[in-house]
Amino acid sequence: MQSITGTVGTGGANGTSDVALVQAILVKIQRAAATGRAAAPYLPSYDGSAGPATLAAILAFQTDHALVAATGIAANPRVTSGLVAAGDATWAKLLEQVPAEFSDMRVLAGGKTVYVAATAAQLQAKLTAAGALTFTSAFLLRVNATINRMHSEHGIAIGVCPQGDRRTFQAQYDLFTSGRNVTNAGPGESNHNFGMAVDLGFQGLRWLRSNGAVVTNETYWLHQLDGVSAAESQRFWDALRTAGIDIGAFRGPATDRPHLQNWNDAGVSMAVRLGDLLTRSGTMRWEGRGRQPYRSDLGLGGEMIAVGTAAQIWNRQATVSLPDLQRLRTAAAARRPAVPSARNAPPARPGAAAAPAAPPVTQDDIVAMRQALRHQFELADANWRNWTPR
Repeated sequence: MQSITGTVGTGGANGTSDVALVQAILVKIQRAAATGRAAAPYLPSYDGSAGPATLAAILAFQTDHALVAATGIAANPRVTSGLVAAGDATWAKLLEQVPAEFSDMRVLAGGKTVYVAATAAQLQAKLTAAGALTFTSAFLLRVNATINRMHSEHGIAIGVCPQGDRRTFQAQYDLFTSGRNVTNAGPGESNHNFGMAVDLGFQGLRWLRSNGAVVTNETYWLHQLDGVSAAESQRFWDALRTAGIDIGAFRGPATDRPHLQNWNDAGVSMAVRLGDLLTRSGTMRWEGRGRQPYRSDLGLGGEMIAVGTAAQIWNRQATVSLPDLQRLRTAAAARRPAVPSARNAPPARPGAAAAPAAPPVTQDDIVAMRQALRHQFELADANWRNWTPR
């Protein structure tokens, strides 16, 4: 059991998290029936506030367990009537009487949501699951360190969310076009595409509702707790972020609460870095410029033209036009060195026909170029381990 940091009860410091923990224990300890009183918990609910019902419950518990006489006088020097302090006889008796399944309850500093600590087996299950996912080896060490830190400091076994590890470009495209509004990044534009980012969450966290009922179906994203108190759920996200930062990871946007990554993204343009990876992975030159369309030389070695967004290119809908492709092919043909003439061949006659121009571009050529551009993205996807943030 997490220890309280101050005193709770009559005349106590009554810090919110300390009060919530003592209350939760009293909610879980059953008081025996007596004349005119049915068996029931010492408290029907908890809220982190030491009101009259809480003060009365503490005194009743002390009286029932002979810590305080019926007159309210404490005979034991380690007991203060109506008050609980860490390490005193009342606290020890509370720990003795609480049911075994609730013998390790916790609460975050300043919070009032009590939860049951995860077991070592539950922690190991989260670590094993993370190890089966795709990350760079260096970043996996940080993922595991964050999971371990949350358990050692808070008794919580966090785990990797679905699609929270390395995403292929196709998985990123599917998420981008899903209509769920969970990402603004197209294929190749998310740090998740390169094995150096993770989404971590709280699936399986067992916390107590105000009436003591245990929530057993919490989601990775704390949907259950968030529906009760957004402020309380934010404390858990803050604890997760702090654990990650403490071991050397970096946070993402404030609104992307489960997200941690392996680098500081200040000044990093994902579009610029994707353009760099595309150029190094394939046979075309590329440029990425923020939210502007990507540009490429189409592998023809000359002018760079706009070819669309990452999603358009991946979907084989690059914005290549007939005039653009014709112009680039004509320019490429003009740059080709002339075929050396045979030795002693007579000079070309005045008025002889010039070398044939590039053939006219057809719609089939546009379709083929769109496929070629998509293939460049596929090469970058396969080369994800060589992506760099700068």
